Amino acid sequence: MNRKCVLSLTLGMTAFALVVLVSSQKVSQATKQKRDSETDRQALIALENDWLANEHNATKLENILAADFVHPVLTGNFLTKQQHIFYTAKYAPPPVLKNRFGELNVRVYGDVGIVNGIVITSDEHGKDVNKSIFTDVFVYRDGHWQAVNAQENQVENRPPPK
Repeated sequence: MNRKCVLSLTLGMTAFALVVLVSSQKVSQATKQKRDSETDRQALIALENDWLANEHNATKLENILAADFVHPVLTGNFLTKQQHIFYTAKYAPPPVLKNRFGELNVRVYGDVGIVNGIVITSDEHGKDVNKSIFTDVFVYRDGHWQAVNAQENQVENRPPPK
């Protein structure tokens, strides 16, 4: 091959590479533009439902919880992701108990989502036996939402503050 052919081939390949790069950036930007507060809100609700349905499933929790996940617990400890997964998988409640959301409020601030809610636990007869109130914090990274913090408290039957 002569120099002109090599130069033309090199320029053509460079131009093709630039076209591919620009096109992939446009696709990436179009994907990012599809995110809005309502789609993020719906994604967080779906993620909370998945988490509640699989709260003792180690495989599912691996995807729901971020690597830097922290769970402050009533013993005064800060559980890491691995510690949380270990304890929830090992100490699962009896299968006759069922959890559902009594309330779920979602707020989105860009790539951060905060979900507050109440989980109601019912026994095998459908009687409510426990309520807990929680706050979960999520971050949008690498194209998906993951939990970075979770904390809950048992609800007690007391009059509300005035």
